[in-house]
Amino acid sequence: MVKTQVQLEDWQYEAARRRANQLSRSMSDLVREGLTLVLRRLEKAPAGDLESIAGKYEPHDTSDLKDHDRWFVESIR
Repeated sequence: MVKTQVQLEDWQYEAARRRANQLSRSMSDLVREGLTLVLRRLEKAPAGDLESIAGKYEPHDTSDLKDHDRWFVESIR
């Protein structure tokens, strides 16, 4: 492991300290776990902006959808 320092906002420090105490864990352990979650999420995030995928997908026929699925499709358009 590498030892490092990080500056936290007051509210971040207090919230992390309280949560670590509730879980009977060290703040370092909590920070490492949080950083791991963020890094994993960022690795899964799609690269590029919406313009980079423009034109890649075509609309499909929705006539075979059940009503609740059709309503969902309409709600996200």
